[in-house]
Amino acid sequence: MINQSLSFLIKCSQTGQVWLFNCPEGCQHILNQKRIKIHQIRHIILTNLEIDNLAGIIGLLSSLSLSCRVKTINIYGPPGLLHYLHFARKYSQTTFKYKLIIHIINHEYIDTSLSYLLYSQPVDNHKHSLLYIFLEKEKIGRFQIRKAQIYGIQPGPFYGFLKIQKKYLLPDGNIVSGKHFTHKHAKGLKLLYVPGEYTYRLPFELTSDFTHIVQ
Repeated sequence: MINQSLSFLIKCSQTGQVWLFNCPEGCQHILNQKRIKIHQIRHIILTNLEIDNLAGIIGLLSSLSLSCRVKTINIYGPPGLLHYLHFARKYSQTTFKYKLIIHIINHEYIDTSLSYLLYSQPVDNHKHSLLYIFLEKEKIGRFQIRKAQIYGIQPGPFYGFLKIQKKYLLPDGNIVSGKHFTHKHAKGLKLLYVPGEYTYRLPFELTSDFTHIVQ
């Protein structure tokens, strides 16, 4: 938590990318204290446009311009976000040296990639506050090299197929299954964010499936 604003981070175990929920004043100082490198941030999610949640965003975006590792930044938020960023950038005379993609949530929205799913929807008629569901996809368990060596399986392309748990029929009739040579799958993070002043029936009916609930 950062100051009195509801701000938190999600670090994806598969990609190492950091998702920042809200960006209050002093956010960069807190990130430094937590030893989070700002160039890891690829996505910024704003739950509403209250000043406590976005006072530090222009400063953070300006600092990210100093990093040559940053190619694209995605920002998600309610209507009015684009105008705020435009006027704040103009007032501060700031330029961004990367591609800035702004996603305005006017209605139900779904963003998917190879490693995550982000669902968002306004929860009030004025579209001031947003509900978010973040799902990180399941990760395949690590391959047990020593166990494979015990069974006489030599390193090579065959390892790669076993890592994704494929099955093979050997010339002697035995079946080799990759699931016996990998650790258990690691479940991805499942996070539900619901604005504290609102209730939303469907997400709360599904709360048993989430690892984290923020309200």
